[in-house]
Amino acid sequence: MFILISGSAGSGKSFIAEKLLTGSKKIYIAASKIDNNDNEMLERVKRHKLMREEQNFITIEKYNNLSEIAESCHNSSVLIESLTALTANEIFDGDNTNNSDSVITKIFDDIMSIKAISNNLILVSDNIFCDGVIYDGLTELYIKTLAELIKKFAHESDDTIECFAGLSFHYKNL
Repeated sequence: MFILISGSAGSGKSFIAEKLLTGSKKIYIAASKIDNNDNEMLERVKRHKLMREEQNFITIEKYNNLSEIAESCHNSSVLIESLTALTANEIFDGDNTNNSDSVITKIFDDIMSIKAISNNLILVSDNIFCDGVIYDGLTELYIKTLAELIKKFAHESDDTIECFAGLSFHYKNL
């Protein structure tokens, strides 16, 4: 089973993703880079890791090149948090600042390699498309790249869920 979950910050998407993930071996792939000077974020990460440990998750921190850890996801249920962070890491930290197509191909192939060998996969993404602001060129490239990735994964998914205020809306049913 492959589920794509999207929503804005605080929408409940991570909570829903964690509740939907079933299986005896559960892997949480954390893709967000953490600023070690941000004490509030460090505390939040610590709290989330503890909560996931209580739910028997194995946490893997991997910011890009997910195909490198695909084998560790064999016969597991995997939650990737988040497509938003993976895309930002590739656009802003990599050598892909002008090539959206290569970022899309790389991230898509990496995640599909995990899907191919895992029992279940839940991919979480943020909805960053509703503010109506016009950004600089690099940020616009990031937003458009993320939108294209979401479309590709929505097409591949068994279920696509949008979260809002703790509610979930299914656009593809199992």
